[in-house]
Amino acid sequence: MKFVKHPLSVSLAVAILFASIGGCDMFDRRDRSFSDDPKLEFFPLDNGIEESTLDDEGISETSVTTNIQLIGPQRDSDLSVNFTVDDSSTAEEGVHYTLPSTTATIEANSSTAEASINVLNNDQDDGGTNHILYLSLQDSEDVEAAANLKTYTLTIEGSDE
Repeated sequence: MKFVKHPLSVSLAVAILFASIGGCDMFDRRDRSFSDDPKLEFFPLDNGIEESTLDDEGISETSVTTNIQLIGPQRDSDLSVNFTVDDSSTAEEGVHYTLPSTTATIEANSSTAEASINVLNNDQDDGGTNHILYLSLQDSEDVEAAANLKTYTLTIEGSDE
């Protein structure tokens, strides 16, 4: 029993171990509820698609979706949410994409709604240029769009045929 030669160091090591575990708040239950004003966000905030995959698959369009989420307590009534195409977008509607709607509804007792974008295979030689679509959430009723989470970015990687 070699460890018995240094009983003080063993006792000290055990005391430090218990002190570090006891001082840790990992066993405390924390309130993780959201207590600020409710906000709206896109999640995920970005996505990308290669137009060449549409060429390869021989399809004229595909759908890309993102979620619009309510940050905060669920509501007991539907919440209509609007979004717009930001002017800084380089993707052109009707050429690179179409939007089935610029409104989504977060249903009562829910936290999410989907926003869809149809990406078009435009059969143009884009020279490998990327086209960017920015969607911006708008404030809705008494719910603001979160400043740093209100813009969705879709990168459409152009093909050079």
